[in-house]
Amino acid sequence: MYQFNMSVDKRNARWFSSIEKVFTIKMKALDGVVASKVNPARIEISVACESIHRRNAEEIIKKTLSEMYLTVAKFDYLESALKMPFISEDSYKILIHTLVAFDREAEYEIIEKNLTLNDYLALDGFFYFRLGELRSRWDEIAALACNNSLYLNNEETLNELLKFLMSAVTPKIQKLSVAVKRDSYNVTGSYKNSSFEFRIGSPEQLLIYLINIAPLELTLEGEFSDEKLYKRIVSIFDGKSAKAR
Repeated sequence: MYQFNMSVDKRNARWFSSIEKVFTIKMKALDGVVASKVNPARIEISVACESIHRRNAEEIIKKTLSEMYLTVAKFDYLESALKMPFISEDSYKILIHTLVAFDREAEYEIIEKNLTLNDYLALDGFFYFRLGELRSRWDEIAALACNNSLYLNNEETLNELLKFLMSAVTPKIQKLSVAVKRDSYNVTGSYKNSSFEFRIGSPEQLLIYLINIAPLELTLEGEFSDEKLYKRIVSIFDGKSAKAR
């Protein structure tokens, strides 16, 4: 039997809760289990499976934890570091999500280099004592954004920065289409020979999705009544109107 134990301070409970469902599904595919227990100060997590699946289990653990650090932990860290009173709330949120996506491949390598699975790992301890290189990079980009916050109050300037940041993000999908519906946005695309379609309810959710997925080619269909949203999508993602084709 292979077992790996982790824990995290309750103040960072969001870190584990963000990956618990995915963790459980992936381990179940190996006939493994994930169990957690809330103590007064910390959350204890155990992962177990048959020894024959150990290598696969370790790959799942490393990949899932890396995703956790590079999404939730990075978001929380940047949110506490970014002090930008001159930009709007929606622009602030989009900027943070773009900074989270920025340079994630290089940052993944930093985590992989430092992450060794023994019998036990304190998720927050590893973050604060072993990922200093990562946090230094985040401090630098946060300081750069804060020092230029007055200029980023200008939408065109902010969009230029967001486009630059997105240029360093590896696309997760080749082609994507966004069609305007009455009160939502219909997203269609294909991934690994499978097609998908779903709706997104708000402009903010749409932008965050596009940032996370970073489509290589984006087609816009229908009339965008939200001019600010349309300009931002065209500017950041080089979105093309279907009419122009």
